[in-house]
Amino acid sequence: MINSYTHLAKLSVSLVLISIAIIAYQIALIQILSIVQWYHFAYMIISVALLGFGAAGTFIAIFRKFLLKNIDSLLPVLMILSGLLMAVVVGISQSSLIRFDSYRLFSDYTNAWRLLTTYLLFFLPFFFGALAIGLIFVKHINKIGLLYFANMLGSGIGSLAAIILMWYFFPEKLPALISIMAVAAGLVAVPKKLRSGFAIVITLSVAVVVYSFMIPPDLKLSEYKALSKILNLPDTKIIEKESSPYGLIDIVASPYIRYAPGLSIKYPNQVSVNNAVFNNGNWFGPLVSLKADSLNYLKYTTEFIPYFINRRKDVLILGAGTGRLIWQAISNNATNIIAVEPNKAVTKLLMKKLQVEVDSVYNRKGVKLNSISPRTYLLKSSSKFDLITLPVIGSFGGTSGLFALQEQYILTKEAFNEMWGRLDDEGVLSISTWIDYPYRKPLKILATLTEMLSDRGIENAKDYIAAIKNWNIITFLIKRSALTQKEIFDIREYCKEMNFDPVILPGVSDSEREQFNSLRDKSFYVYIDKILSSRAEREKLYSEYAFNIRPATDNKPYFSQFLQWKSVSQLSRLFGRQAVPFFEVGYILLYLTFIQIVLFAFLLIILPLFKIGWTGTNKLGTFIYFGGIGIGYMFVEIIFIQRFTLYFGNVIYAAAAVISLMLISSGFGSLVSQKLNAKQNRIIGIVFLIIISLILYAIFLSSLLRTTIIFSLTTKIIFTTFLISPIAFFMGMPFPLGLRLLSSKNDVQVPWAWGINGIFSVVSAVLATIVAVEMGFVWVMVFAAVAYGLVLLVNLRTGERY
Repeated sequence: MINSYTHLAKLSVSLVLISIAIIAYQIALIQILSIVQWYHFAYMIISVALLGFGAAGTFIAIFRKFLLKNIDSLLPVLMILSGLLMAVVVGISQSSLIRFDSYRLFSDYTNAWRLLTTYLLFFLPFFFGALAIGLIFVKHINKIGLLYFANMLGSGIGSLAAIILMWYFFPEKLPALISIMAVAAGLVAVPKKLRSGFAIVITLSVAVVVYSFMIPPDLKLSEYKALSKILNLPDTKIIEKESSPYGLIDIVASPYIRYAPGLSIKYPNQVSVNNAVFNNGNWFGPLVSLKADSLNYLKYTTEFIPYFINRRKDVLILGAGTGRLIWQAISNNATNIIAVEPNKAVTKLLMKKLQVEVDSVYNRKGVKLNSISPRTYLLKSSSKFDLITLPVIGSFGGTSGLFALQEQYILTKEAFNEMWGRLDDEGVLSISTWIDYPYRKPLKILATLTEMLSDRGIENAKDYIAAIKNWNIITFLIKRSALTQKEIFDIREYCKEMNFDPVILPGVSDSEREQFNSLRDKSFYVYIDKILSSRAEREKLYSEYAFNIRPATDNKPYFSQFLQWKSVSQLSRLFGRQAVPFFEVGYILLYLTFIQIVLFAFLLIILPLFKIGWTGTNKLGTFIYFGGIGIGYMFVEIIFIQRFTLYFGNVIYAAAAVISLMLISSGFGSLVSQKLNAKQNRIIGIVFLIIISLILYAIFLSSLLRTTIIFSLTTKIIFTTFLISPIAFFMGMPFPLGLRLLSSKNDVQVPWAWGINGIFSVVSAVLATIVAVEMGFVWVMVFAAVAYGLVLLVNLRTGERY
């Protein structure tokens, strides 16, 4: 008996360690792919990890007898192999033969095969780790509650561990570091009688891990990322690097970097050279100092217009970045400047190591830094401002829709409504965007501002909004009260002085709009006028326009998602079939990932199961029960991550909090389920509680998060624990209870239960995002409730209990 408990304890420790490694490795891969490619591959990694678990379940079903017969020697081998693969696959994926590029997927089809190979490489560590976990579950099915708890506990710890490690180690070192946990899990699992035989394996494994950590692979960025392009310039180099959960920060020195968006062609001097900051290979901002001529250009830009027409004492900068807009406020004698910048890693660098480069901009008198998300500040603050300003939206030349799936909560209709509420009576909001073509971002910004005013009962938006442009930037100005005649006159005079064109202004003529900077497609002004004219005209434009320019909302915060499937044929005729994907690479990649994952899941999880056949009774009940659990659980997890991104102001922190709480709480639920009899009525009661909870979340979650977003981080974590833990606790019960019930009454269907749950979990990770983009977050929660509803229905109606 004592040996039995000791053996179970060792297995539980191994489970905790391998689970820590698998989840931490998953988060590390998300960070790495965000650096070398773009963040939208996070969904691919989540699905690939789940695919590994699903395929492992199928593999166990087919080779069950052999695996269980040799489990003592196989367990440590599988765990150690998983760890070794974690240490090396990133390096292999970065080799010239395999490395793919998102941009080239639609022009060079060899990249599709490279992407598939990368899928397979990343799949392997998860597969072997999951195989070890699955073997433990199958061997000790009577203790599934305890072992499932150990698995969930380790997974929850792993997500937190990954965040902590990101502060201290560069991303390329993380896989090798995390692999230590998987190798350690294998060492713990080695039976006493086999230890001597494993000595060589252990020694070689440690050597590989140490080598991979000491000599990590080079992370090769896509050649289309901003950092890659800038490093092609002569005498350009990275002078400082910093790792954090906010991303990999690179400080670049170059004699050629000049950044002056909205600059007038009448600026008489050269724009000074600046070093620059990049985050995950993307442009973050220039390092601006008080050198003699470095700030002169600011008064020659479209962004200067709010200061030209009135004095601004109290200024709120949402997304202060490297401090360029702070210097603009300082140079125009603002006395109270609130700088909101959520990237603590960057602001820490600017206030310490790089303070000389930026002349201590964040430490200047009158400047107050708030290291929280802009939306959190807007909801938390009751202060009024003369001016609220945001950084330039987009980038010169566009981004090919690579940010289509990014939740941009600062650009939703609700966000602009909150900004409006923070303006004093004569205050203005200023926001600039690059003029892309086909026209998208400027139209969507204007539509959002106009709809916000309309919701407040202001239909004559053109009396409150002004807009001016140079050849590639348009700056919108929205005033709390109607524009005065003096302000209208001053805007016209500034445009004449700087060779800018007024685009929106009471009484503006067609000739004024094109006086100095002519657009090749004059329909831009037609669209502008339609948006400003009436709600009916706006709705007509939304439905007829080739791109989605309907305002983003907190329910669908995807500001940069413009492509509409109904317009693909039209766009193909206008721009050519091969050009269409580049309007929105991220959006199309989401669907491509979904299709590939479905195929992989079918080939690796379901198809092999036909080898053993699907026998027994009530197969439809088994399919609906375990498929519904797979969909429901993943939908809830994904929607919580998306919802809590706004709450915490950082997607990495939101993912860590949600994943940790859900997995640990579900683990405790599984542990408690071990004490319960696997009976039909118990499952019905538990699933009913889950459904009621989901309905309540769908109704009240958004308002609860908005009300408590002003809390401190510690209080938020406590509140989040109370919100997530109860439902996650109950969500951890249906799977082990159902598996035990199925095992006792219909044992031949257990492999299929694993496979069905696996394929639906794999597919749901991406499907949940598709539903969120196309229909909104509320519908993701509704579909989760429907999935659990089907689980409840099959329990109520099935006479043969699985």
